[in-house]
Amino acid sequence: MTWHPAGTGAPATPCVAALVTGGTGFLGASLTRRLLFDGVRVRVLARSLAKAKPLADLGAEITVGDITDEAAVQTAVDGMQVVFHLAGPLLLPGIPAVEYRQTHVLGTELVLDCCEKASGFERLVYCSTTGVLGVTGDKPVGEEALFRPANVYELAKARAEAEVRRRCRDGFPAVIARPGLVYGPGDIHLLPFFQVILRRRFRPIGRRKVWLHPVYIDDITEALVQCGQRRAALSECFHLAGKEPVTISDLADAIARAEGTRLPPGYIPVCAARTVAGLAGRLPAGLKHRVPLTRSRLDFLTHSRVYDVSKALRMLGFAAATDLSTGVARTVAWYRQRGYLPPEATSRASTGKEVRQCEFGITS
Repeated sequence: MTWHPAGTGAPATPCVAALVTGGTGFLGASLTRRLLFDGVRVRVLARSLAKAKPLADLGAEITVGDITDEAAVQTAVDGMQVVFHLAGPLLLPGIPAVEYRQTHVLGTELVLDCCEKASGFERLVYCSTTGVLGVTGDKPVGEEALFRPANVYELAKARAEAEVRRRCRDGFPAVIARPGLVYGPGDIHLLPFFQVILRRRFRPIGRRKVWLHPVYIDDITEALVQCGQRRAALSECFHLAGKEPVTISDLADAIARAEGTRLPPGYIPVCAARTVAGLAGRLPAGLKHRVPLTRSRLDFLTHSRVYDVSKALRMLGFAAATDLSTGVARTVAWYRQRGYLPPEATSRASTGKEVRQCEFGITS
């Protein structure tokens, strides 16, 4: 099939109608609200009508169905100019590997197939993850770096992205977006990290600096909107993260300062942390989310992941606008308003809501 996207030659094509898969998730809901605010006709593919009701109340159309349901996906895609594909679970203890393959790999293949048959379709924005590159070390890496996925989630996202790239080579109109460490109001997968810090139980593991590349929710939402509009973005891949990486210690300090507290002194020896994580790995899957340190969390806390974001600035005009202290303060305030944090930073852990914990650092 030969594709002729509207607006050829123009710097940007206004989005009139958009589908958001995974629209009830943290990032998907933020994107849906933003598109509705911009006057876009938005359709959301959701497995639960009840969970999608807040978005329906804002004016979104809801198609109920799973990302692996061909009839539901085709219905959702038809008539949509831009498809933002965000559906799929994050890395979470207890989810079998086959589910990541079904949703991220087979689900993405189905979305691609349905887009090829859909009327009015012009562009797919596939939300991958910087995690497909695995551990980067201290120097920022660009979009051309080789895949080095470090867990089952990153492997599934890498395979899905590879399929999008293959279709692009045949002329399919797609943009690949790789978010960094997304945080902000509405997120709960980093909540355990915030909780540990605000209870003054966090200490860095080892003496070596570990770098991360966070991005605030409003900023990544803006970046995705640009991916859906910019003509130059077609067939490109973008790292979408903050202007600068930060060390885990600096991130933890920003979280502590947001509540007027300080981090306790000292650090945890790497050998001791490895022992605890190894023991946690022997627990049943249903209990792993209750332990303070797993192998995936140890990986997050001891390995740097930083990215070159200059391409997004050059081609999308995107640079994250929210500084770390502002973003963290807004996030802490949201957690406290929702009861996820206790009334005082030093209160007992049982005074806040318990949530099923995702592995740290998995963002999309």
